[in-house]
Amino acid sequence: MPELVEVETTRRDLSKIIENKRINKVDVFLDKIVYNKKKEFINTIENQRVQKVKRRGKWLLFELEKNYIIIHFRMEGRFYLLPLDAKIDKHDYVIFYFDDFSLHYNDPRLFGKMEVIKKENIDKFFNDKKLGLEYDDPLLTPKYLKDKFKTHHTDIKKMLLDQSFITGIGNIYADEILFESKINPKSYADKLSKNKLQAIIDNTKAVFERSLKYKGTYPNIDGKRGTFENYLKVHMRENKPCYDCDSLIIKEKVGGRGTYYCPNCQKKCK
Repeated sequence: MPELVEVETTRRDLSKIIENKRINKVDVFLDKIVYNKKKEFINTIENQRVQKVKRRGKWLLFELEKNYIIIHFRMEGRFYLLPLDAKIDKHDYVIFYFDDFSLHYNDPRLFGKMEVIKKENIDKFFNDKKLGLEYDDPLLTPKYLKDKFKTHHTDIKKMLLDQSFITGIGNIYADEILFESKINPKSYADKLSKNKLQAIIDNTKAVFERSLKYKGTYPNIDGKRGTFENYLKVHMRENKPCYDCDSLIIKEKVGGRGTYYCPNCQKKCK
């Protein structure tokens, strides 16, 4: 599933290629992918120039002259950059045609969504989503998390997956962040010390930046998969030795999600 790093990797790659380029044509092969009516979606986008490629949380944004195209990949959505005459895959549901290449939106699970929103409405759109702070926002402090978590006597893993606190963290990265912070995923969020909360903040930044270096864990616009999976320390490493202490990594359900951690390094906070 594309998480913040995968969306940011796509943003960085596309910004070098489609910014200041005009969208000459749009094809939509499955109406349910777009929230707008198909004809409205296409007519609003065609012949518009992409001024900027942006990201908010796990959302990708194409800034046009008067509107934004906002994209959420959900489970398996992705973009591929291809020649204009490239064969259309059966899971390609939206295609943007530029002067000398095409950008294919591919989504085997059909959960992804696109929408065109007027620029003046973009702040309201994200305010309604109640997204939390970005991982590199200077307002992300132990006090901020302490205030947010104080009424949540529940697993910290569940809180990290809640996009209203820190936006962009998904299952893989929550496991890695908690391992680096030496926090058990079942520790209660409201009981964590400010030092532990600072560790979460520091390691969210460190894990995201390290993953960005390896372009995440998902296929990129060139079809090549990011290689961060090769550097995961706990996620998907059940029954393998911990890199820090040689104890075996275990897997449990926490907050309804498969969760990997070291029982020795990540003792539950009391």
